[in-house]
Amino acid sequence: AAAPRKRAKELATSLSSRASMLSSRAAAAPRAVSRLASRLAPAGRRFSTQVADEPAEGVRQHPAMASSLTAIGTRDIFDADHDMFRELARSFFENEVAPFHAEWEAAGEVPRELWTKAGELGLLSNMVPEEYGGLGLDCKYPAIMWEEQSYSGCTGPGFAMHSDIVAPYITNYGTEEQKSRILPKLVSGEWIGALAMTEPGAGSDF
Repeated sequence: AAAPRKRAKELATSLSSRASMLSSRAAAAPRAVSRLASRLAPAGRRFSTQVADEPAEGVRQHPAMASSLTAIGTRDIFDADHDMFRELARSFFENEVAPFHAEWEAAGEVPRELWTKAGELGLLSNMVPEEYGGLGLDCKYPAIMWEEQSYSGCTGPGFAMHSDIVAPYITNYGTEEQKSRILPKLVSGEWIGALAMTEPGAGSDF
């Protein structure tokens, strides 16, 4: 029992350190960064129930050796910061989406409040640069969102299209006016991104 408690304490310390670091960056992106920072510290208190089996010092465990293929803390392409974000995303889908998914499927839509809640937690369009209200994170963070949504079995929220197709198009090809006007609204969930195209002689290889 001592080893899991030690691991949980280390993770909580790491989460607190990460939250402090994010808070120090809040001057550059006050809304998105501070909101995510405020969520990371309490996430640390839940983390001990989600962690993989105790690995060797400095080595991330392979999923095949963990007690569950979805255990947090495995795969060496991720690091401790990704683990913190995964805990946050998993909690969101377990508590804010899964209990209501059948109801939303019957209605044919999810409530707008779900989008703004995801935005408040820093779960939307998180690769958007900080100067446009995003967190400027790497591409593994949206990959974690894809995985955690698939683990939850909830298909309703169209976060991937919004965050990882629409927002990158605007980030990379939009004018300065478009980026300043649109991207903060996508990050917050106030606006929902969608894609429409006309390809009479082609497929959907946009």
